[in-house]
Amino acid sequence: MMRLMREYINYWLKAKNRHGVHSPYVYDFNDKCLRLQVPEKAISSYSSYRKQLNRENLTIKVSDFGAGSKKLGADRKIKDIARVSGSPIKYAKLIYKIVNHYKPNKMLELGTSLGLGTMMMKLGHPKGEIHTVEGCPQTLQYTMDHFPLTRDENLHFHNARFDDFIERLDPNEKFDFIFIDGDHRGERTQSILMSLKRHLHDETVILLDDIRWSFDMQTFWKSMTQSENYNVSIDLFKMGVLVPRHHQATENFVIRY
Repeated sequence: MMRLMREYINYWLKAKNRHGVHSPYVYDFNDKCLRLQVPEKAISSYSSYRKQLNRENLTIKVSDFGAGSKKLGADRKIKDIARVSGSPIKYAKLIYKIVNHYKPNKMLELGTSLGLGTMMMKLGHPKGEIHTVEGCPQTLQYTMDHFPLTRDENLHFHNARFDDFIERLDPNEKFDFIFIDGDHRGERTQSILMSLKRHLHDETVILLDDIRWSFDMQTFWKSMTQSENYNVSIDLFKMGVLVPRHHQATENFVIRY
């Protein structure tokens, strides 16, 4: 907790607002994307689903292929999973804003869990195609049985380990938006990004959750801001954005959100 408090203070001291950004791309992200107003209907739909999950006492056995929960064991109540795995409303809105602003036609989510992030992606751009991947079959089955938008023909649930799913993709398939929220180990997340490299185009927006979840994840994030694979990085404290944009000079930003 103390580490996160120190990190937040450092973040706040470094973070710029819209007037401190001169990059046209990041200025647009800051001025038009982050300032976008999320409709009350979308917030209501998200909050209603989250409240439903928070009341669910059903216990399932979770197969966790990532770093694992710091607070929960293998046998977990749905309401406890919802409590620790879902993003705070502030960052749920961020997912909506990015997807609504850039209107990605094809989206990939690695780490479905109970579908809270999936819901904001779908609400942000209803016409977009979403492939969402969850390693735990019990968690995914619950989500598929209870997710309010399951019948949407552009929403595809996959039960697979991330590496296996990526390996089975058509080599020519590209994604416009990728949300990674299923493995909190820096080395593994970096490996996943390397595997996804051929499925990116120059404007693919990658959103990473929990970039300060551990010292390991912080180290990983710092290495990504220095990677030649991404010329734009945006630090939003809990989440980080990476975009290849190889046609422009490398720019790393810490943005107040």
